[in-house]
Amino acid sequence: MNQPKEYAATNAILNRHILELIGQFSEEFRNMNGRIIDIGCGPGNTTRDVLVPCVGREAVIVGADISPEMIEYANQHYAVSNKLSFVELDIQTSALPKNLIEQFDHAVSFYALHWCKNTQKALQNIYKLLRPGGKAIILTISHHMIYDMYPEQEKDPRFAPYMQGSEKWTIPHQGCADADEMMKKDLIAAKFKVEYCVNKWNTFTYPSLDTLIDLVMAVNPFVNKMPN
Repeated sequence: MNQPKEYAATNAILNRHILELIGQFSEEFRNMNGRIIDIGCGPGNTTRDVLVPCVGREAVIVGADISPEMIEYANQHYAVSNKLSFVELDIQTSALPKNLIEQFDHAVSFYALHWCKNTQKALQNIYKLLRPGGKAIILTISHHMIYDMYPEQEKDPRFAPYMQGSEKWTIPHQGCADADEMMKKDLIAAKFKVEYCVNKWNTFTYPSLDTLIDLVMAVNPFVNKMPN
């Protein structure tokens, strides 16, 4: 998913659900001051347009993403001096940068951790980023029908040459009825104290078919391999 301009133009659909989460925990977000890290920030527009207005005025936010293209785009378009910056970071790394360890009072992550195959390692690293007493709020996907489609497309002769290894892109909890319990176990294993964890269905409503297609194309990992 290395198409920042396209993704920034289509991710408003996801922002609606992020705002619902922020509304549910409005007091927690309002009281977020100090240093905040937004893990999986993508192109940065959600960090600036959704997160920044909802946290404390004194907060300093760092957006982090594994994609250098996303981070370059975010710094070019959304960075704010002394308030909002963006850094490249693989949250599943075995060598977490020392200059980031215990440097944050809060961590948030919106629709990003499902891309991590090693959820427990990602959560362990998030814990390490936090100062003692720090808190994290995470919104992720446990199941989506699009991830059921990839293996089926891989069987189709028209798509097979471009979709080898589709299992790499299947999210960790896809098809699991007890995804919330699995997530709790991973959080506890990472030393978090879990205050709230729930798995629920959400419906995404798109204003048009073109909007849906644009979003799917922006996040589809196989598109760049396919001929026009």
